Order: sequence, then C-alpha cells, then structure tokens
Amino acid sequence: MDEVLDDNKKLAVENKKVSDREKILEMRVKRLETDNKELLKKINTDQSEIDILKVRVAELEEEKTRRDEKNEYFKMKTKS
Repeated sequence: MDEVLDDNKKLAVENKKVSDREKILEMRVKRLETDNKELLKKINTDQSEIDILKVRVAELEEEKTRRDEKNEYFKMKTKS
C-alpha cells in the first residue's frame, strides 16, 4: 500500500511539473502571437509607405523626363 502511495506522490509531482511547463508554454505562445500581430501591423504600415514612395518616385521620374525633353528642346533651339 505504501508503494502505491509513493507512486501516487511521484506521479502528482511529475503531473505538477508538466502542468507548470504547459502554462509556461501557453504564456509564451500568447506572447508570440501578440508579437506577431504587432509585426504584421508594422509590415502593413511599411508596405503603405513603400507604395507611397513608389508613386512619388514615378512622379519624379516623369518630371525628370519632362525637364530632360525641355532641355533637349532648348539645346536644339539654341544650336539653330
């Protein structure tokens, strides 16, 4: 009978360790999920900024092309 009680105590201690480990892992998972959500928000924000900058670059390239064409026109006009 004492052997059964000792085994029961050992199993209770082991069960407590496993339970504690499970709680620690659950907290870690929750923290990682929260971190992941924050990173996804940052990615979306960064992507929006990238899209805005791409539009701005396109506008600047168009402006540069127009200015280059004007400069070429004036060069040809002054050569004439």
